[in-house]
Amino acid sequence: MDKEKAVSLTQEDQLEVDTICVTALFERARKATMLSPIGTGFVFWLIHDIVAAKLMLAWMIINTLPDTITFVLTSLLIKHPLPKQQITYWLNLQIALRSLQGLCWGSTVIFFHVVGPLSLVYDMTILVVLVAVSAAGIVNTAPSFRTSFGFTFCVLIIPICYYFWLGDPIYIKLATGSTILLLVILQFGWDAYQQFVDGAKQLVLNRRISLQLEMRNNELDELNRQLSITATHDSLTGLYNRLFIVDQLEQQLDLFERHGNPCSIVMIDIDWFKLINDQFGHVLGDEVLVAFSRRIESQIRLGDTFGRHGGEEFLLVLPMTELPAALSLTQRIRDYLASTPLLEFPRSLTITASFGIAQLKANDSIDTWLIRADQALYRAKENGRNCVMAD
Repeated sequence: MDKEKAVSLTQEDQLEVDTICVTALFERARKATMLSPIGTGFVFWLIHDIVAAKLMLAWMIINTLPDTITFVLTSLLIKHPLPKQQITYWLNLQIALRSLQGLCWGSTVIFFHVVGPLSLVYDMTILVVLVAVSAAGIVNTAPSFRTSFGFTFCVLIIPICYYFWLGDPIYIKLATGSTILLLVILQFGWDAYQQFVDGAKQLVLNRRISLQLEMRNNELDELNRQLSITATHDSLTGLYNRLFIVDQLEQQLDLFERHGNPCSIVMIDIDWFKLINDQFGHVLGDEVLVAFSRRIESQIRLGDTFGRHGGEEFLLVLPMTELPAALSLTQRIRDYLASTPLLEFPRSLTITASFGIAQLKANDSIDTWLIRADQALYRAKENGRNCVMAD
């Protein structure tokens, strides 16, 4: 495309601007070819009674040929968008077609020049038509100044040269006036082109900014999601952290006080975890914590909340669950945990845990509720570990 003053566009953005301009040029060229018969018909109506029919027919065929080619090609290109790599080729082809079309229009002054008392009247009438066609072409070719220049120049250069060649003073004046009109029309064409390209650039820049904003928003959403996870989850096990668990307990306490909804909690402690760390190291200890978390998660119900309370201690919140149901569920978890090795590599390792259960009671606070569950857990450890105790 024609080169404009530099703006903050990347090479890819500039290629998109060129694509917009060429696509718009094709669309306007197609519409222009559909309106062209009106001008051709008007010229025919003006001179049909003074020009031989064969000459008139020859001109109409010559003038219609570029329009037909343009209509067919632009229809195909609009239906099947161009690859960006072929834009320059098709633009140059469009410039050639529109320039040829301009020459066909300009040739009317030679085809239909008649000698006689009214020859000047007919010549001036045809010149007015050509000026109008040139001016209309500015709108149709605004997306490409080279196309606009080629069409307008070719329309008016033939009458300008022909009138100078005739040598008559009145025709020399017509040629001079036509030259001035050509320059004025080209100036308008350049202004129209600049406005169109500026609009295309702004459109591309807006798209880029919109895309960047969308990407930034997505990044912010992802960051917020990660921050939310970090704020509510334990970094090692991926379970809910103590802060989130306490928040859940507060919600359950509120539901109990307002509606009497039962809720039980289970305090869980991995048996002999300090010995595992001392004997096998903290790396294996971390692996045990993660594997233990996954094992317990696989056994809880939808709606239960399981989190890491601290160290090797975990807390399971069981909404809408009274003590007998909590005992049954916890015993099933204990049996499953002790039945198979928790880790197979680097060595087979079976882990057990102790469980303390407390159902929410009237006048309980979060602290007293947790203390009762912790006391039940202490009794489970005192009872030899790998067992379930309830408050």
